[in-house]
Amino acid sequence: MANPAQSPKVFVDLDWLQIQQKIQSYATSELGKQVLSELKPLASAEEAKTHFQKLQEFRSVLIMGQRAHMESIDLFNLWFQRLKKDAVLKTLELKDVRHFCMEAVALKEILKQQKQTWIYSLEQRIMEAIEPLSAIDQIMTPDGEIRTDASETLYKLYREKSNQAQSIQQTLDRLVRQHNMDTVLQEKYVTTREGRWVLPVKGGMQHHFEGLIHSTSQTKQTVFMEPKEVIPLNNRLRQVEIEIEEEIERILSQLSLYLSQRKAEFSETKEVLLECDVLFSQALLANHLEAHPPEFVQNQMELLGLRHPLLIYNQHNHSEKKQPIVSNDVRMDDQSRILLLSGPNAGGKTVLLKSIGLAAHMARCGLFICAEEGSKLPFFEEIHVAVGDSQNIDAQLSTFAAHLKILNGASYVHGNNHLLLIDEICGSTDPEEGTALARSFIKTYASNHVFGVITSHLGPLKLGWEKNSGVTNGSLEYDTVSGKPTYHFLMGVPGQSLAIQTAKRVGVQDPIIEQALQMLSPDHQKYQQGLAELESTKTELRELKEKLRHETQAMQKEKLKFQKLNEKFHQEKDQMIHQVTRRAEKKIDRLIENTKVEQVFRRHEKLSQTKFDLPEIIKSSHKPTTTARIETAEDFAKAFPPSSKVFAPSLGRDAVVQGIPNARGEVPILSQSMRLLIPWQQLKMAQNTTNPTVEVLRKSKNINSNYLEGIRVVDLRGLRSEEALTQLETQLDKALLNSEDRFKIIHGNGTESLKRSVRSYLSRNVHVKKWKVGGPDGGGDGITWVEI
Repeated sequence: MANPAQSPKVFVDLDWLQIQQKIQSYATSELGKQVLSELKPLASAEEAKTHFQKLQEFRSVLIMGQRAHMESIDLFNLWFQRLKKDAVLKTLELKDVRHFCMEAVALKEILKQQKQTWIYSLEQRIMEAIEPLSAIDQIMTPDGEIRTDASETLYKLYREKSNQAQSIQQTLDRLVRQHNMDTVLQEKYVTTREGRWVLPVKGGMQHHFEGLIHSTSQTKQTVFMEPKEVIPLNNRLRQVEIEIEEEIERILSQLSLYLSQRKAEFSETKEVLLECDVLFSQALLANHLEAHPPEFVQNQMELLGLRHPLLIYNQHNHSEKKQPIVSNDVRMDDQSRILLLSGPNAGGKTVLLKSIGLAAHMARCGLFICAEEGSKLPFFEEIHVAVGDSQNIDAQLSTFAAHLKILNGASYVHGNNHLLLIDEICGSTDPEEGTALARSFIKTYASNHVFGVITSHLGPLKLGWEKNSGVTNGSLEYDTVSGKPTYHFLMGVPGQSLAIQTAKRVGVQDPIIEQALQMLSPDHQKYQQGLAELESTKTELRELKEKLRHETQAMQKEKLKFQKLNEKFHQEKDQMIHQVTRRAEKKIDRLIENTKVEQVFRRHEKLSQTKFDLPEIIKSSHKPTTTARIETAEDFAKAFPPSSKVFAPSLGRDAVVQGIPNARGEVPILSQSMRLLIPWQQLKMAQNTTNPTVEVLRKSKNINSNYLEGIRVVDLRGLRSEEALTQLETQLDKALLNSEDRFKIIHGNGTESLKRSVRSYLSRNVHVKKWKVGGPDGGGDGITWVEI
């Protein structure tokens, strides 16, 4: 039976679309954002593990402080399609090819610094773009102008053109200075008409001047004539200009033919750049969320230090209102595969449910999850969501009937590769009937051996579960003194809904509270007393849990300290062994040199063999392990040397490292003219990355050429036509002032009225050379490219 909960729309209820938007914001290309917007679960756990390894390797690249940009792939299809048709590329298209080659060279250089096997294979797929880049730079300036020395013929033609123009100018100047011309000329200056040099002659005096008439002024008072003395010179000048155009066309044809022979390399490189843009974006997400890859297991879910990703983002973006994020450990197995979650209103039940769902979905998409290292969970093939929060569920799914339809669909699935996430099960109906229905559904889910997290306020539903039923209670804790939730999760203990306590907290009148307490049935009063006893037990459990957590952290620190001492010992041992080996080798060499002639062969052979075997005997096989984790101030100094960019959560923005950590572990940073000392533990990977292409090319390839700046993007989405056209006119003026030759307009489709208005305006504007619709790989009909 088809399950309606499997529609992609259900992941809106898990805040998945917001996570996707965060990942897309890290992409440097529209194509990368498009791929990330269509992110889907991978086919198997093995594929997810392979993707985890890729992200780990890309995190190691980010730790080096370089995140390559791939803006050029958005324009790739515009010139590559013409290249495939063996067309002659225009200078504007060659600028795009040059941009692409520069980013390919930069990415290749960045990846070359890594030693991982997979990154090496990726680097090998990138074309050697230095040669085509040099070929373009030899004939064209970074601004898109053809060089006058692009070929020997072109250089000679330009020189002849200059000489011809100079000769014509001198001849005309001589004519203007002649006294007998004063009565003939309207003004003493020279100008051009139809590409030929002419003089302004008074109307009616053209018969007294030998030459050709080219045009007249509007008032007919001036006739522009070409003197007979410069006609041969003008003819040759025009011929030279035609020859220049032909030579430029020949050069462009030759270059286009050369580039077309490398179509396969361009295509493969474009795929690598797109893949890298996606992987860099996902790795940046993992860095900013401090996320880790989980381990996939069959019958167990163990999420350590679980947090909701959006809470981490909100904490970063609102540092002035920074509140600690409560992390929770969630453990489920075959004996407790259905977690019945209860607790006070606004106590964090739905947030915990969503955190579990996001961790499961992100893991099966190959993304790191917001949990600590060592977390485990199954590779869920399907996640069935029925979130009852009216703020997140579509109107047609908010009715009780639609809720039951989802619950019924989930009852048909079997196996631990399915996860059910149900918020407020059967809570929108009569409590007695709702409890009966909910209990029946939960028993069915448990017998189907699926994993599930179910929240409920139904009191009777929390009791009566047998030990081997597969159902276990869990609750979100609250402070019995203040009556406020603490958001700490406790496994195995049901929680109170605290409706009356919540009413007190929000300020409901005391008489109403007193009257409500008197209306409670005797059984419910006894139930409340029993739960109060459980609350004291929960408090003790939390204290024990906190104590255990502190002890575990202390043990982890001691373990890390021991590992570092052990690593240092092995490094020093290897150094000493190397020194001893070198001394032994030198001693043997001296013995070989001093051996008598008649014993040379025998003894040399023996000692050489000893020398050969000695390192194998003495040298240890231990290899120090390397890790990308930053555990000490020294690790931080290596990963983030001075001038590196970091993110300071206390400021809520990026900063630049000004030096190494001091004795107290404080790092000097600079952010918006503010100089601060902040403990290294509080600094994170920078959130906003700058394009490193120019720096990489200058350092590694010594390429002395200007980098193509980012294309102007005019985003008009959400504006009315009048507002959009005003903004478009402003941006067009700026582009003209900056001598830009192209920009991109994002208007979307919608009702198409905005799109029609924009394109109608572009068709009428005299400054717009032409406009094109975005290609299928570059935004489609929702984007318009403009050439100025």
